[in-house]
Amino acid sequence: MTQVRMPSLATAAIVVGWLLAGSLAAVAVARAVDADGRSIQIGIQGIAVWLLIPAYPLLVGAVIAVVRRRRRGTAGLRWCVALASVALVLVGVQVLLLVSAIGWNGTRSAPVGSGALRIVSANVLLDNTQVPDLARELVATGADVIVLQEVTPEHVTALNASPLAAAYPHRLLDPLPGYHGSAIFSRFAIAGGGPIDVAGSPMLQADIHLPGGLIRLINVHTVAPIGAGNAAAWREQFAELSRMAGTETSPLILAGDFNATLDHAPLRRLLAEGLRDAFVEGGTGFGATWPRWDGIVPPVMRLDHVLVSSEISVVSLATQTSSGSDHRRLLVDLALPPAS
Repeated sequence: MTQVRMPSLATAAIVVGWLLAGSLAAVAVARAVDADGRSIQIGIQGIAVWLLIPAYPLLVGAVIAVVRRRRRGTAGLRWCVALASVALVLVGVQVLLLVSAIGWNGTRSAPVGSGALRIVSANVLLDNTQVPDLARELVATGADVIVLQEVTPEHVTALNASPLAAAYPHRLLDPLPGYHGSAIFSRFAIAGGGPIDVAGSPMLQADIHLPGGLIRLINVHTVAPIGAGNAAAWREQFAELSRMAGTETSPLILAGDFNATLDHAPLRRLLAEGLRDAFVEGGTGFGATWPRWDGIVPPVMRLDHVLVSSEISVVSLATQTSSGSDHRRLLVDLALPPAS
């Protein structure tokens, strides 16, 4: 009777290593390809920097395997060297993504003669039961303008009964039962605006009368690109926002929950229309905003953004915890061009 020889533990480990390397390489390719066709690819692109972390232990294990096989003169050395080389490349990709995800600039000085504007953007969360607490937090930020997403009629009732109502006499409200209600609260007069349709989703647009002149503000909340239908709508919404930004002549601010990171091509194409990301300009650290939960695990994705046109300078950006919400909010200090 012929005995079946089982592979050694070391050989099995190399096979597992190659399977892991193949999976990580697929993640790297999905991130590198400037495409956003499938929902799964969109999801992988958004967290590729974290999915590639196993490349580090893979590299260590492969190097150990190379050293051991070289010392013992056992077979399979070439496979181990090749695996170590692939792991090294994957580590390099992860480092590049990590470095690009970190904000390095921090607080900047405002240009001489510019006007100051503090804006806060917060996703309230559809089923938030702590809206009165959140309202007090928002007032305490000292913001000039507050943009809120996922605002329901029940949220508006709570907000109107809070100190927020007295502190911000100018507002646009579009509360809805689902995920796409929104609100804008301002200390400055709102000259015009209201709900606009952006490829099937309602978003609020406001022309705000500041001491230096009018600015246009769009409260953004795209659909989450989960499933083929939503992914297609998500792409079209970014395309429409890009068209709007490309034709706008007034100073422009887009703030809200974009359901996208800078790893996603549609957001990068939007920025290419003459906009700048406030986190890139004035943020520090990772600046991730979702998902926020209680405990030691931090958020992993920066889905919330404030984008500004070239006339507006970014002084600083900070993220803050919002009571009852699964998003961290953004507090951004901007410098506006002086009145002409």
